[in-house]
This record gives sequence, C-alpha cells and structure tokens, in this order.
Amino acid sequence: MRSLWHVAAHDLRQHLSERANIFFLFLMPLGFVFFFSLVNSGGGGSDVAVSLPVIDRDGDFLSEGFIAQLTAERFQSPVYTAAAAETTTFTARHVDIPEGFTARVLGTEPTDITLRATATSNTDYDLAAGVRLHLAQVRFLSNLWRWSSERGDPPLGPSLSPADVDAASRQRFLDLVAEPSRVTVTAENAGTGRPVPRGARQSIPGVLVMFVVMTVLIGGSESLTREKLQGTLRRLATTPLSARQVLLGKTLGLTLLGITQAAVLIVATEVLGRFGVAGTDFLWTPFLVGVLPVLLAYCFCVAALGLLISGLLRTPQQAESLAWLFGLALSALGGSWWPLEIMPDGMRIVGQLLPTGWAMTGLHNVITYGQGLAGAVVPTVMLLLIGGLFWLVGSRTLRVT
Repeated sequence: MRSLWHVAAHDLRQHLSERANIFFLFLMPLGFVFFFSLVNSGGGGSDVAVSLPVIDRDGDFLSEGFIAQLTAERFQSPVYTAAAAETTTFTARHVDIPEGFTARVLGTEPTDITLRATATSNTDYDLAAGVRLHLAQVRFLSNLWRWSSERGDPPLGPSLSPADVDAASRQRFLDLVAEPSRVTVTAENAGTGRPVPRGARQSIPGVLVMFVVMTVLIGGSESLTREKLQGTLRRLATTPLSARQVLLGKTLGLTLLGITQAAVLIVATEVLGRFGVAGTDFLWTPFLVGVLPVLLAYCFCVAALGLLISGLLRTPQQAESLAWLFGLALSALGGSWWPLEIMPDGMRIVGQLLPTGWAMTGLHNVITYGQGLAGAVVPTVMLLLIGGLFWLVGSRTLRVT
C-alpha cells in the first residue's frame, strides 16, 4: 500500500510542478468562480430587484402612493408621464396606471392597472413581477382602508372625490404607504416537486464538477499516454510493483489531482461566501458531510475514465484533444453548465447516465434540496460502480508491460 501512495504522490507532485497545470488548476477555475459569483450576485432569491417602469397617466396622490408601494416591494420603478411614454421603448415590462385612477378608486369605481411584457422579456422576472404586483395591490388597498378609517369616513363612498381630500390628508396616506410592513410573506415550494437549481447553488457546484473532469482528463490522460509511449510504465513494471499495482497507483494519483482541484474551488468559494465578495453567500461547510462522499467517488470515477482514455489512444496529442472534447461534452450533458431539469427529455436521460450527471445530482440533493447524507448515498454508489467499470476496462486496454 505504501508503494501505491508513493506512485500517486510522485504523479501529483509532477502535475503541481508544471506551470501550465498551475494556471489550469488554480487561476482559471478561480476566474470562473469569480465571474459566476458576479453574475449570480443576489440572484435566485426574494431579494432580486425587478425592473418595472411605470406610466403614470393619473398624476394624483393615489397613483403616487401606488408607485411608492411598488418600490417597497423591491421594484425598480422609474416613472414616465403619458407624453414621455410615447417616445420611450420599453424592452421588458411596464405598468400602466390609467388616467383618473385616483378619482375612480375614491369613488369605488372598478379600475385596472395593466402589466405589459414584451415578447423578449425574461419570463422568470415577468412571473416575479406579477406576484409582487399582486402583493403591492393588496398592501395598497390595506393602507387605503386604514387611511379611510382614520379620516372617519364610511367605507369609501361615491361622494368622495379628489377635491374632498386636503393636503394633510393626502400626505397622511403617503406616510402610511411608507411605513414598514407588519406582515412578512414567506414563499416555499409546496408538495413533493423540486425547484430548478439556479443562482450560485447551480453555478458554483457546476464549475467544480466541470474543472475536476477537465483537469483530471486533460492532465491525466496526456501524462499516462506519454509515459506509455516513452516506456515509463514498462520500467515501473520492473519494480516490485505488479502491473495492477502500477495502474492502481496511477489511478490514485489522478484521484488525488481531482481532490486537489475540488479542494481549491471549495476553499475559494467558501472565502467568497464568508466575506460576501461579489455579493455571493454560498457556503460549503454546512453541507460537507454529504458533499465529501460524492466528491471522493466522483474524483475516482473521473480518474478511472482518464485511465481508460489513455489505454485507447496512442499519442499524448490524441489523448489531450479527446480529453478536451470529452470534458466539455460531459460537463454540458451532465448539468454543469445548466440544470438537468431544463434539458429536453432525451438529453436529460443521457445526462443522468454520466459521471458528471451523478455528481451534480448528488451535490444538488445535499445542497439544493437539503437531503443531507441520505441524498448522497445513491449518487456515491453509482459513481463508484461506474468508476469501477471504467477501471476494469481501462486496466485491460492500458498495457504496462
């Protein structure tokens, strides 16, 4: 066993000593992490500020209060007059407050506030805007009822008009709207359905899974193919190690390389989350008990795949080129670039058969869906089985003697 660790440690030192590998192992993944952290800062949650311009055709105090209510619901709501709206092109969505809005509301006449979305508008943000707009309407009516009660009016009657409301009373309504809400609305997923992973909980595990497969396949298969071509593996076979032990040592070295890559990304993203860099709050530490078995099994599986690729190809150039292709394909199909849930049915089935797909499933079970260690069991077992199959085939195709 000590000899296996000696072979593995020697291979790992060789990988870490090459400058090109340092860039690919440390700098490039950190650049991806920082980029995705900036892209996803504040994303995926209830804190997102949704753009919702307002066309105010009324210009009275109730429309002003409704716009203030929108701002309280985390809308970014620049206000346009009817004339300004005629010369403005709205690229996503906007709200249209009709003329006479204040008079109709005070007179208890039905009135509509219209939410309009363009064909190119983001549907997720449109849905969020619709939900929050409804919430703003409910709170607006609640404040209107409080305001009317304070005035001593009966429930708003037809006789009340904007001319009946003095400046102090108008300001009082705006003050009520500005008060912080006393009711907090919490939205959670109901039933047994699972939300589509998004934000940092999709991108950061996805970057980790992608760079582990890229680092191990590209560096590992290239070095193994070169050692095969140069006779290094044959020389190792003259030592007390058997051919099987040499391959086990090489596989262990590639597994350690994958673990090193994963550790670099985990530490880097944990620091970003701890200090709130780029607005991300993603942390690994609450999930490490469930995450570690998945990552260890995944690193072994990818290492065994590297062994298989090295046995099938003759030159380092062939191995490196195919490793790039394999790595990118496995990352895309396995859900590293985008969630498996949004892929077509056929592609999703393919992705669920791949090591990257099982790794992302395990990470999401633990991190996104909160299943803990129990959610890691099946993905870990599947990764070990797939890795064992890769190793059995690879040990027969990669000849040491």
